[in-house]
Amino acid sequence: MQPDRKEKISTRRTYLLLSRSLFQLLEEMPFEKITLTQLCDHSMVPRSTFYRYFEDKYDLLYYCLQIFFEHFDLDKDVVYLKDGKARVFVTKLIAAIDGNKATFQKTYQVNKNGIFMDILRNYLVQVLDQKLHDLELEGCRLNIRPAVFTYLLAELYISIAKCYLEAEEDYNMEEFVSNVCSFANREFFV
Repeated sequence: MQPDRKEKISTRRTYLLLSRSLFQLLEEMPFEKITLTQLCDHSMVPRSTFYRYFEDKYDLLYYCLQIFFEHFDLDKDVVYLKDGKARVFVTKLIAAIDGNKATFQKTYQVNKNGIFMDILRNYLVQVLDQKLHDLELEGCRLNIRPAVFTYLLAELYISIAKCYLEAEEDYNMEEFVSNVCSFANREFFV
């Protein structure tokens, strides 16, 4: 029974080392320029071990995004954009960014014109598409095409994060979330 426990610890360590290395490298260079050699050297994980867990760097990035978004409760109320749950989701998103804002800003600045943002959007579209599919099984139907809805919703969440990262003035997190929710509720003017 001891080897199983040891393997689980070594597996978790490998995932952690590779994930951390990927995000540290993303602060320095665009995703498309990161090589597998750089990733393995930086993490001190042999190439053969990397391939035991991941097909390529894209697979590793999708794994990292999955772990990141598991902490957000993307349930049907978030997909519906109902204020209560949408506010909770936006608050969690901004809080996660705020906790490591300098890191997120560096990563965003280095990768904002590359494929990283497209990969992020595509990942969110896949997650939202699955949530929408679950809602359709419950009898909910959209008035617009699902592909349009999921793309625009994913883009909205990415735009919220970009707005927070690019803000010239330093926003208080609660004020920023309140502004986003007021915008979503079309409460533009007093």
